[in-house]
Amino acid sequence: MKATAKLSTATVAAIGAWTNKSVSVENAKTKAVDALFADGVTSAMLVAPEKGESTTLFDSVKISVVLGFTATVQALLKKDAKGLSDAQKSDKRYWSMQIGSKVKDLRNALAKREALAEESDGAGTRSASFDARLKKDLAAWVAKVEKLEGSSFSVIDMLKHLKSAVALIK
Repeated sequence: MKATAKLSTATVAAIGAWTNKSVSVENAKTKAVDALFADGVTSAMLVAPEKGESTTLFDSVKISVVLGFTATVQALLKKDAKGLSDAQKSDKRYWSMQIGSKVKDLRNALAKREALAEESDGAGTRSASFDARLKKDLAAWVAKVEKLEGSSFSVIDMLKHLKSAVALIK
């Protein structure tokens, strides 16, 4: 589809501002998840503890989330619900749910981070080494070429070269 409308300067600026903010948010979340991972926190630890289990870590994460809210929201969350108006109760409920939502975001991001670590070369790096990624990619190409039908090149020769390349990687 071909674009037929030209965007206004205001629209371009709004999209740029949104992109800037969303990139900043993702970078901040990545930093938080990397810090949790470095502290030895797992995604399983960010599941609400059962009755009788320690809540120290889970409560610490929730408090950390609340510290990211405005002072007004923090004050609202500290108030007893009995003395609040219906509107304030609704707001408090909303922000309480946001705490759970943010913890869930961290838990899901940490699970992805853990999966990356499992795929790594064992050095605890964020992703596998170049050699490991290359070997994995070449193995994937071998599998694709083995299934290939009607190509413009010799499949047998291509497989021989790909397998030789895989063998070069220690």
